[in-house]
Amino acid sequence: MDKEIINQTNNQEPLLKVDNLSKYFVVARSFFGKPIKHLKAVDGISFSIKKGTTLGIVGESGCGKSTMGRTILRLYDEKHDGGEIYFNGKEITSLSNREFDKLRPNMQMIFQDPYASLSPRLTVGEIIGESALQHGIVDKKNYHDYILSVMDMCGLQPHYFERYPHEFSGGQRQRICIARALALKPDLVICDEPVSALDVSIQAQIINMLIDLKRTLGLTYIFISHDLSVVKHISDEVGVMYLGSMVEYGSKEEIFNNTLHPYTQALFSAVPVPNPHVKMNRVILKGDIPSPVNPPKGGKFHTRCDKCMEVCEYIRPKYKEVNNGHFCACHLYNSEEENLAFNDEIAKIKEEEASSKK
Repeated sequence: MDKEIINQTNNQEPLLKVDNLSKYFVVARSFFGKPIKHLKAVDGISFSIKKGTTLGIVGESGCGKSTMGRTILRLYDEKHDGGEIYFNGKEITSLSNREFDKLRPNMQMIFQDPYASLSPRLTVGEIIGESALQHGIVDKKNYHDYILSVMDMCGLQPHYFERYPHEFSGGQRQRICIARALALKPDLVICDEPVSALDVSIQAQIINMLIDLKRTLGLTYIFISHDLSVVKHISDEVGVMYLGSMVEYGSKEEIFNNTLHPYTQALFSAVPVPNPHVKMNRVILKGDIPSPVNPPKGGKFHTRCDKCMEVCEYIRPKYKEVNNGHFCACHLYNSEEENLAFNDEIAKIKEEEASSKK
C-alpha cells in the first residue's frame, strides 16, 4: 500500500518543503545584552515530503531532531533564524502568528512524553475536543458524537470520555495524544519519538495503529525516532541528522541498502542482528560529539571519522544528490573539479592562517 501511495504522489508537489532551515539558541550575551554565543540546534536543513508518505528522522540524542519538528510548527517564542518552509506550496515562515494560527489544525504534533503533554485537570473528552471546538472543526451540537468517533478510531473506549490522564497507562495516554492531534483533521503529523517510552508490545500496537490511520485518513508523517527498526518499518524516506545538519537523505531502500555517509554507516552498524551466526561489523566512533555551541571547522563529523581527509578539516561538505534521490554531505563523493577547487581554497586558508600567526 505504501508503495502505491508513493507512485501516486510522485508527480505531485510536496506537501511540506523545508529549505535551509536554521534555529539557534542564545547561550551567552555581552554586558549590554547583545548575543555573543549561539547553540546551533538546527543548522541549514533541507528536505521535502509528499502527501501520504512518511519521512523518518534518525540521529544521536541532541542532534536537533525534536528541535527541527518544533521549529517547523513554530512552537518556540522566537522565530527561526534562517531558511524557508513551504506548506501546500505556500511559504509560511513570513506569516504572522495570527495568520499561522489558521494553519495549525493542518499541522499537528505527537509529543514524546504522553503524560507531560496532557493537562491533568481536563478529562479525556475535553483534552481531545478542546482545540477542535476552538478551531471550529465541530460545533457544540455534534461535539460529543464527534469526539467519541475520534476516540474509537484511536482504540479508546467510550467510557474513557469522563476520565482523567492519571487513570491510564502509558500506551493509553499516547492514544489520547494521537486522538487529540487527529481531532483537528490534520494533513501533516510530526511524531516526536511517540513510542520510545512504551513497552515493546505496546510500541507495536501504536505503530500499527499509526500505519492504519495513515492509510485510512491519507496522513503524512514526519517520524522522529532512535529505533532504526521502527523507522525502517514505518518510513518511506529517511533522513539522518548529525549535530544540527542533515548528512544523508533518501528512500528507505537506498538508505538501508546503500549507505553512503560514514556516520550513517556507524549508526546502522550498532543495530543488533537477531542471528548468532552473523558476525557484527561494528563501527566504533572515536571521541565525543562536539558541542553545537562551538562546532568544528569544516565537516562537523571529521573529528570522529576514520575516513577523514585534509579537506574535511577545512571545508564543510556540500549537501548534494549523489545518486537519484539520494543526498549526502560528504567529501568522499566530490567530483575531480570540486577537489581541485577545494585544494585551491585550502591553500588560501593555510596562507591566511600563516600570515595571521606572523
